[in-house]
Amino acid sequence: MELTERQKNILLAIIEEYMESAKEVGSVQLLDSKDFNVSSATIRNEMVHLMDMGYLDKSHVSSGRMPTDMAFRFYVNEEAVKARPDSVRLVKIKQGIFRERFSPEGLIQSILHILVENSNAAAFVLMDDMSRHYGVSSLMNYEELHNLKSLQRILDLLEDEDLLKSVFSKFDRDEVTVLIGSELGIRDLDDCTMLFTKLRMLDGRAGHMGIVGSRRINYRVAIPVLSAVRDSVQDALKAWN
Repeated sequence: MELTERQKNILLAIIEEYMESAKEVGSVQLLDSKDFNVSSATIRNEMVHLMDMGYLDKSHVSSGRMPTDMAFRFYVNEEAVKARPDSVRLVKIKQGIFRERFSPEGLIQSILHILVENSNAAAFVLMDDMSRHYGVSSLMNYEELHNLKSLQRILDLLEDEDLLKSVFSKFDRDEVTVLIGSELGIRDLDDCTMLFTKLRMLDGRAGHMGIVGSRRINYRVAIPVLSAVRDSVQDALKAWN
């Protein structure tokens, strides 16, 4: 069933509130933060419809609602993919890549640091002959990942080259791939998101780079940053040749 314009606006507002707070969102809270020009009863009714359609869920301890993987997928497809990096961020990315263009190891470290600094997530680079990751401590910024089990499972993923390659092999495309929660198909990572794209190094090696973080990651920043890093490496490759 296609969402009405009002349902889209309500859903987007719920997602954005949840991404900020990690708390379930209620109708009164929505009306306080957004001007929908409708009553709280209308908002509640629309939230019930969104829940019936699979976009929202609720716990047993709150009257509010939280977005499902389906809702985050809607957000990524409808909103986040349209985002572009701001000019200052883009210049810094290009400078970081260009500065290390003649050093394969230096370039990899620069990529990892750029991704972590701009995403608040853990970053990885995986080639046939090596694997690097950085920034797992950044995940402590997310309340839902404040437990040893989640952090260990993410670390296990980042260190399991075969598992990562099996994920990449299912999405053989150049654009940024976003896998949200259950879309990953990996046990105990339902609260996580992985974003990745292909990476071609200046020395001829090819592989992938990406980030792993909370489902609440800022997709509007993370997606264009990944694209910008990939494109900056390719621009440096052209200049080198």
